[in-house]
Amino acid sequence: MSLAFFNSYIELLLESLSSKVELTVFYPEFSDSKELFALNIVQTPHYKLMTTYIPTRYETFSETYINERMDNVFDFILKEEHFDCVHIWSLKNHSFNYPFIAKERRIPVVCSVTDGFLFSNSLFEKGYPSSETPETIRISNFISTSFSFFVKKLALCFRPDNSHSFWFENIGRYSRYYNRSKSEAFTSTIKSERRDLTDDVINFCDRFIFFSQNEYQTFYKEVIPEHKIAVIDAGMLCDGTFENRPFEIEGAVKFGFMGEILPEEGIVELIDAFNLLYSQNYQNELHIYGETHENAQFVNRLKQRVKNTNVFFHGPIQPGRMNAALNTFDALIIPAHWHRGDTFLVNNAIAARKCLVVSAGSVIAEKVRKSGRGLLLHEITAKSIADAVSELERTRKKLYYFMRSTDNQPVPNVEDNASDLLEIYNSLKKDEPTDPSSLMLIRKFNKKRFERQRGQQ
Repeated sequence: MSLAFFNSYIELLLESLSSKVELTVFYPEFSDSKELFALNIVQTPHYKLMTTYIPTRYETFSETYINERMDNVFDFILKEEHFDCVHIWSLKNHSFNYPFIAKERRIPVVCSVTDGFLFSNSLFEKGYPSSETPETIRISNFISTSFSFFVKKLALCFRPDNSHSFWFENIGRYSRYYNRSKSEAFTSTIKSERRDLTDDVINFCDRFIFFSQNEYQTFYKEVIPEHKIAVIDAGMLCDGTFENRPFEIEGAVKFGFMGEILPEEGIVELIDAFNLLYSQNYQNELHIYGETHENAQFVNRLKQRVKNTNVFFHGPIQPGRMNAALNTFDALIIPAHWHRGDTFLVNNAIAARKCLVVSAGSVIAEKVRKSGRGLLLHEITAKSIADAVSELERTRKKLYYFMRSTDNQPVPNVEDNASDLLEIYNSLKKDEPTDPSSLMLIRKFNKKRFERQRGQQ
């Protein structure tokens, strides 16, 4: 799930859950100037919010996935508050030790599989053909050198922390585009350690939440036991804005792209497709939504590639403005190279009666296939995308069929998701002592942690 839509979905879900349970939310924020790893607590109208600051780069790469200082903050939170369940939405920017720390206090753990960070060294690694091996992530994107430290301090003199969104730290540095050099790549030792820690996370988590059964079957069936998973279809905003929207479209069909403006999303092929269409006198518009300011290095190159005057870059979608953005076009196009699973975005698009054009290799392809709401791209090339666009432009009857009402195919909403999660939390809530197998896992993990700490001395 793309970060922008993930954050919007979580905020809606938290608001719904807060009316049913007492919530505490904890997450880190990047900073190069504020006190690191100090805990800040604010009571919002819906939940207690706890935040801490982490550096944009660490001294060692291993701190990005096993971080003693983050462990201490998390342990303090669990010690000071009473929790019946811990739900980890993503381990990115956190520590793989969290499930173990919760288990030591006999708290059940739920973990959502939302961005692939737990199981892959690259968020976008899966989905590329075997003949097109992706570059490995550069460690220099994550660790601080004397030169990068100097550059960062110099930048802060002209631009304070709060003047940018840390898009590069959250998304950009995982992309192939920002990892074109093979120098300073992951070592086999790092990969091995990370893989072992992943096994520990799987053992200590009681339930894993997936947003697609297809995603589990395709990528995770061999590593996560089926009895530990639950599938929740990320619900829509349910505001009813588009219920009476007419089918008739005046002028050329408008297309929209929403996501990260990076090569992994098929954006280069998409631009080339609309250049090709323009050369054939098609006047279809393409509206692109995604980070442009902090991603200027790639976006500027992409804009130079544009030959079609009907291509528009709108920047990122502001919170609460997804439906307004959806209303600027007729068909949503997602030509991703990776297994992108934006069921939240797709469900909102279906509810808004948008036609969908998605890559056949993505997780959301199964939803499009079952609902009959659009076309699948079996190849991510400029020609295949252009063919799909021209087909919808020329065959309005087919387009209008894809944009039909959702009355006979109800789309889940966020309230449904909150109820499903609450049911899972309640099913895991236990008062009896920790079972012997969990105690054995804890002892084993303590031994491994001791050996690891001894090795660092």
